[in-house]
Amino acid sequence: MTAEISRKYSFAAAHRLHSTRLSDEENRAIYGKCNNPYGHGHDYEVELRVRGKVDPRTGVVAALDLLDQVAEKSFLAPFRFRDLNEIDAFRHAVPTTENLASEIFERLRAGWDSVFGVDGPRLKSVRIAETDRNICEITAKG
Repeated sequence: MTAEISRKYSFAAAHRLHSTRLSDEENRAIYGKCNNPYGHGHDYEVELRVRGKVDPRTGVVAALDLLDQVAEKSFLAPFRFRDLNEIDAFRHAVPTTENLASEIFERLRAGWDSVFGVDGPRLKSVRIAETDRNICEITAKG
């Protein structure tokens, strides 16, 4: 039997939405109050969806403690209480919800097989809520 599980995490971080490819006027027009030069913070909520075969011995798709360890190492510890603009991935990319979701997805995928194995559960999606109204989801291909 195959099943899909979700696990939620949260972290607080700050950012400023500002693109060096745009003029100050364009940045203000596109990002509005999120272009504040002093930045602003969010309590991000991240949901990971994992799909795989249910282990007949344990009854689970993925050991939650392993999933928690991967999340902690991949994105929670590096992003928690940080200014996202100061993280290497966002030095040249605007830390929008879309870019943050993509970065988290790629960080998780980079170490996934070393933890779960090539035949283990697969990361299906990363869903991140910056606010109750601003949510982005990155889904694996296939």
